[in-house]
Amino acid sequence: MLELAGTAAPSTLHRSSAFSAEDFTGPSSAGPETPLIDHSLRDHLRPWVTPASTTRDDGSPGPYQWRGLIWQTVEFNIVENAFRTSSDDVMRDLLGHKPFWHDYVASMRQWNMRRFSDGDDFLVDDIGHPIQGAVSAYIEIQNSPSDARLEWGDPGYTMSRFKGLLWATVFSTHEKIGPTGEAGIGNDGGFTYGNQCFYHCTSATFGPGTIDTKYTNNTGWTDFVITPVVGMVWVVGEDVLDKKISDRLSEAYPDKLWPKIVRGSLSPSRSFANMLRWRVPWYRDFQESPAPADRVHFFRSDEAVEATRIPRFSIAPFARNVSIATNSADCFNCRHNVIGGGVEGSVKLRDWLAFDSIVSYHPGASPLPSDRAGGDMVVAAFGLSATREWEQYAVHLAIRPGLVHFTNAYLASPVTFVVPVTPYNIGTTPAAPATIPEPGVIDANGTPNQPPLGGVTHFAWDVGLSGDYKLAHGVAIRLGVDEDVVRYRTDKVDPPALGAPPYFSWLSKENFINRGNYTVQVGPVFSF
Repeated sequence: MLELAGTAAPSTLHRSSAFSAEDFTGPSSAGPETPLIDHSLRDHLRPWVTPASTTRDDGSPGPYQWRGLIWQTVEFNIVENAFRTSSDDVMRDLLGHKPFWHDYVASMRQWNMRRFSDGDDFLVDDIGHPIQGAVSAYIEIQNSPSDARLEWGDPGYTMSRFKGLLWATVFSTHEKIGPTGEAGIGNDGGFTYGNQCFYHCTSATFGPGTIDTKYTNNTGWTDFVITPVVGMVWVVGEDVLDKKISDRLSEAYPDKLWPKIVRGSLSPSRSFANMLRWRVPWYRDFQESPAPADRVHFFRSDEAVEATRIPRFSIAPFARNVSIATNSADCFNCRHNVIGGGVEGSVKLRDWLAFDSIVSYHPGASPLPSDRAGGDMVVAAFGLSATREWEQYAVHLAIRPGLVHFTNAYLASPVTFVVPVTPYNIGTTPAAPATIPEPGVIDANGTPNQPPLGGVTHFAWDVGLSGDYKLAHGVAIRLGVDEDVVRYRTDKVDPPALGAPPYFSWLSKENFINRGNYTVQVGPVFSF
């Protein structure tokens, strides 16, 4: 009986006998209470931060972190474009008021590869762009479990940095001619400006005898070459300083903060790449112990079990009210509450992230036509939504690009002419009611040059915040508030000529405005 009392239960013996001692994470001296390490929750919540030093069971480097490479590259692109648009008023105007895809294609057609210089100054071309190349190279390096641990002079160092050079070349090429690069956001190539006076040239600042006699459309070979090549010079230089100076300071003062600050300051490109993976600037993979490899677990983690209980699909029919500018006999181009219905559907990509779509139909939204609205309205948007779940509630934040379609609107802007309207409601010029120039919409009967009618479609962004109250398993009631930003073409047209030095433009002559429209919707949600 004493032997039986000191022996583990038969089921435990049977379960343990299927594994050898080497299957466990730590040495036996760690005690029976030491938990096995599970990184699944961290990787699940922050997919762009993956342990680049992950090892396999045999101690060799783990697989390449492609997920981290893509996420961090996208982050870098977003940060760059945010800085560019916030500091350039012309770029903001182009994004806000010009047709994106038309002008992107027009810019690409004017790309000049018959010269090396693109007209930028030394600080931009020879300092800023190489740093961009170095950051993108470090993004590639830090997502390789083997290359991230190599220092200057280590075996394999040269090949590891060559792979970083290849990725820097890909990234810099996209940043010049990609749709989210300089040709797409900013329309480099599509227009010209003075090399020195930029967008504010006058006869006193441009021309013979002035400070500026040349103009450019900011295209050429320079950034395609300088960014990755000189960027690798930055990488090697930072790596040498890291080993020759920062390593020695860290060894001499291991408990001090200032050597870490010095390390981050001497490696600005690597520090920025570290922050893109949510690490401190002075983080170094070679200073960290390799992350433990995936091990065999007796039981699934609580997080994994809970994730399987979350419904993957949901369908939410709803009634929807949109406050949007439409036309009626009482008011032209005025905001009206347009009621309709539709359905929202989502597919879980993770327990907090879903592909989300919404479609709604609003009959008779605009009784009278204009070049912006007319007839029934259909809204369709597709994007992503983030969710936070509680036992009884859930909150969703969705961002969806989409389209707003009207079935019976003018296919072109009406010709402006004088009509008597009393009282008038759209005239903005200080004139008598009988002489106000108005498009022929309100008094449409017998209007000369009335445009043909048909369907018109506007691009839109839908940003929605909604909350669920769970009534039962798989059934909830949802209340949502959205902001739909609709992009309308205006009747303002730029002069048809290409321009004169230093300002030529091959961009669209059309202009657009963006108008926000709030919506409220309510309905049930069925999850399965």
